[in-house]
Amino acid sequence: MPDFIQDFSRLLTDATMWIMFLIPTAGGVMIGYHALMKEVEEGDAHSAASHNKAIKNILVGGAIGMSATAIVRVVLAYFQ
Repeated sequence: MPDFIQDFSRLLTDATMWIMFLIPTAGGVMIGYHALMKEVEEGDAHSAASHNKAIKNILVGGAIGMSATAIVRVVLAYFQ
C-alpha cells in the first residue's frame, strides 16, 4: 500500500478518535446549558418547551454523529 494511503488512513483514524471524544463532551455541555436555562426560566412554558426540543435535537444529533463516526471507523478497520 502506498505511503500516502497509509498516512491518510492514520489521519482518519486519529480524527475519528477525536470526534468520538468531542461529540459526547460538547453534547453534554449543551444539554447542561439548556437544562440550566430551563430551570432559570421556570415559569415560562414556551421557553421550557423550546429547551426540551433543543435537548432532544442535541441527543438525536449526537447519536447520528456517533453512528456515522463508528461506521467510518468500521470501514477503516476493514481496510487495515
